[in-house]
Amino acid sequence: MAQAGEIKRKLEKKYPKLSFRLVVIQTRGDEFQVGVFTKAIEEALLKNRVDIAVHSLKDLPTELPKGLCLAAFPKRLDPGDVLISKRRYTLQTLPKNAVVGTGSPRRKRQIQLIRPDLCLADIRGNLDTRVRKVIHGKKYAAAVVAKAGLKRLKKYLNFAVPIPLKEVMPAVGQAALGIETRKSDRTLIRLLKPLNDPRTKMQVCAERRFLKELRGGCRVPVGILSEIRQNKIRIRAAVFSTRSEAAVTGEIRGPASQSEKLAAILAKKLLKKGAGRLLREARS
Repeated sequence: MAQAGEIKRKLEKKYPKLSFRLVVIQTRGDEFQVGVFTKAIEEALLKNRVDIAVHSLKDLPTELPKGLCLAAFPKRLDPGDVLISKRRYTLQTLPKNAVVGTGSPRRKRQIQLIRPDLCLADIRGNLDTRVRKVIHGKKYAAAVVAKAGLKRLKKYLNFAVPIPLKEVMPAVGQAALGIETRKSDRTLIRLLKPLNDPRTKMQVCAERRFLKELRGGCRVPVGILSEIRQNKIRIRAAVFSTRSEAAVTGEIRGPASQSEKLAAILAKKLLKKGAGRLLREARS
């Protein structure tokens, strides 16, 4: 709701004569199961029960349902992860064999490469719930979460220590939002256009193209970092094994205007180096 509220406020400021309303979408079963909530929102869009959907891009599949499109990508926040703990630990200062909460295969594998002694355990719930389990509970010494989520909540930042990007590479689309609507609604698409940040769009579309070429998904152990400077883009990416210390890494640079093409080339290079085998291993 925090990110939807943020977009609602921006639209109200841009269009003071228009009225915008937040709609709560209910899901059945396990609300934390990957894709369940996204699917419910997209069904609401297709059935005209809502007009705009605000997604965290790292949780949004690269293939959208027929009839829907991503109309805008607001400016991205810091894509890095943070370590949440009562004592403000870093990965290096965590006690030996400490229990660290994360359900992300990407985070687990990269952290294990730095601190193989740590016990990495799944931690369930929304961001608020996960942080409270660390701060008020005894099971977890720390948990890994996205820095952007805390900034949007405007909470718990005093318990957070940034993890350097060189240590833990972000997920595809991390810290970025995607605004989805119906392809046929040209008026809404025009209305949303001012919320788009061109640099963010180039970065996240490249990252999503990379994942699409890999035939990966939101839960595979893939890290990626795209940076744009002086109209040039640098994309670094890695696919990690879920069973060993094996990893396939690569990097590509070129004109930012060719970001998606470069990302596709990088994905194909990693597949030739064995990334496909690691992804199949992760899915099995």
